[in-house]
Amino acid sequence: MSAQTVMDPIRFAREAGSLGGEFALAEVDRLRDELAEEGGLVTYRLVGALVGGRPALRLHIDANPTLRCQRCLGPYVHPLRLDGVIFLARNDAEMERWENIDPLLDVIVAVEHMDVRLLVEDEILLSLPVVPRHEEDCLRHDDVLGEY
Repeated sequence: MSAQTVMDPIRFAREAGSLGGEFALAEVDRLRDELAEEGGLVTYRLVGALVGGRPALRLHIDANPTLRCQRCLGPYVHPLRLDGVIFLARNDAEMERWENIDPLLDVIVAVEHMDVRLLVEDEILLSLPVVPRHEEDCLRHDDVLGEY
């Protein structure tokens, strides 16, 4: 899939635009070093909306990157099911004003040609664990504990 661009993201939000697609995880340059295996797909859906009168993008992402466990150094699948709302500010001043009102608000400045793929990649990277590891069944971890 080639990269998709929203020409005017604020208009896209006001008109309740919708688009979706998929691409290979291995195509995400900024993620490639984190992957234990390069297989897998990212599937996304982007829908424009007005939320509380503010232009916003509802973003849904499904992906299953295979990361390297920092406990046993083995691969493990880290399922990602992300659903979020990203508000679109017209400029830095508007973004700062909204963030001062609600510091937990996810706001970006709308750019003339918004690259949807980069937006999806950013959300994936922000959602990855700082220290990837198996929650259970980590063989090396279990072996080490068994020796004591």
